[in-house]
Amino acid sequence: MVDQGVISFLSKLHVGILSIPRQDRAPHSTPVWYRYESDNTIWFLADPSSQKGKLLSVGSKLSFVVQSEDIPYQYVSIEGIVTNVTRGDIESDLRPIARFYLGERGGDEYVSQSGETTGNRYTVGINKVMSYGVGN
Repeated sequence: MVDQGVISFLSKLHVGILSIPRQDRAPHSTPVWYRYESDNTIWFLADPSSQKGKLLSVGSKLSFVVQSEDIPYQYVSIEGIVTNVTRGDIESDLRPIARFYLGERGGDEYVSQSGETTGNRYTVGINKVMSYGVGN
């Protein structure tokens, strides 16, 4: 069960840093827009032909860090596993996450420039949480 303070922090607007292990190389780390869901998961969209898309599949282990650069400094670090990969949907996935990060107008402009592509939706089950400065 994730602490209420962590849930509150993860539900706010932050860009997450996704880190995916690679064989005989440093992990692949990249910023992503994400959303926290009440079933103790996070999800994000990625092009399946991107580096992260090629490295991720159901069962993939990963680390995910979300931070606030404002004082007081806070972060949440997650260890998780990809539990589901589905084709992303413009109206139920891309538009809502774009509006969350860019506002309604900016999100709609982003979607209109994206064309018909959304990439895949990757759902990550949260196995372990470490945090700093995130209270109840």
